[in-house]
Amino acid sequence: MEGERMDRNRKILISILAVLVLTSVIAIVDISMNMQQKRGAGISLTGPQIGPGVGIARIEGPIQMLGVSSPMSATSGAEGVIRRLDELEQNNDIRAIVVRINSPGGTVAATQEIYEKLWRLRKKKIPLIASMGEIAASGGYYVASACDYIVANHGSITGSIGVIAVSPNLRGLFDKLGITMNVIKSGRYKDILSVHRDITPEERQLIQEIIDSSYRKFVRDVARGRAHVQGEDGIKPIADGRIMSGETALKHKLVDMLGTFEDAVDKARQMAKLAEDAPVYDEVKSSLQQFLFNMEGRFSGRNFLNPDPRLLQYENNYRIEYRYLP
Repeated sequence: MEGERMDRNRKILISILAVLVLTSVIAIVDISMNMQQKRGAGISLTGPQIGPGVGIARIEGPIQMLGVSSPMSATSGAEGVIRRLDELEQNNDIRAIVVRINSPGGTVAATQEIYEKLWRLRKKKIPLIASMGEIAASGGYYVASACDYIVANHGSITGSIGVIAVSPNLRGLFDKLGITMNVIKSGRYKDILSVHRDITPEERQLIQEIIDSSYRKFVRDVARGRAHVQGEDGIKPIADGRIMSGETALKHKLVDMLGTFEDAVDKARQMAKLAEDAPVYDEVKSSLQQFLFNMEGRFSGRNFLNPDPRLLQYENNYRIEYRYLP
């Protein structure tokens, strides 16, 4: 028994040492690459670029209200995104904002909060450009529609305008295992969407009403954001949950241009009447930070380096979402 414990501790120690060595190597390579890039570009190593420029806000992974962040990563969660937008708004050097989106969407309220924050910035005449990465679908497209201009890659997955709620029904499995649930509740609907029983027609109608209300707001807000291109009548025919490529989205006037992140930054400079070499103020400043950010699980929505018990508990709840679920 003692030997097994020592062996397990030895494995843990080796794993920790391996991570430390890997991080050190990446840091050394990162510093070397940054120095070479600065020498090649003729940039002084004595200080960062300053002056009027373009700010970057990143929306990565599932959108939810609570999020976690660390000094080595971009912000996460609606609250973190809004804090980042507040910082950019208060910085007098920020003349335009590129919102980089790589998200399948998420919870209804969190998505709406980001949209409303962007809309307030838009009304203040701060140029907002959405840049779609691999995916900006459902809630990811919802927040993009609040921007003045949307840039998507040819292969970006977007669209999926709609609302979804998913709840498993484990009644059959519970019956096979002989598991019964004792539920004491204050009202007939208090255990709605419980996994141990079928949903009733009345309960389904209640959930459908929430879905329909959220869907109507989704369509209205997208139409408001895209009013300079098309109204609700143009949005509704394709607001049936379908996903589409960036190229197809351009045909349906859901995006304004096909291009890369760099193209979106150039467009931001142009809209803000900045110089072609105006600085870019990003959240992720180095390849080491990007590596650690990727380690935190951008698609799972979990931060393995700095777990938050509130977030883990929140993720276990059933939610009504503006989200693409393949």
